[in-house]
Amino acid sequence: MHAIRGAANRDIAEALRVSVRTVEVHLGRVFTKLEVRSRVELTVLAHRAEQHL
Repeated sequence: MHAIRGAANRDIAEALRVSVRTVEVHLGRVFTKLEVRSRVELTVLAHRAEQHL
């Protein structure tokens, strides 16, 4: 949700108390799993999914 809201990796890491590298790895895995290539695509997908709830 932090990434969808536009937070930088560093800000996400601080909020979750993890390293920036951990954030990068997890976002990469999310991108792969959801078949998106960018934060923009991730945000669009999240908003589309929200409309269907």
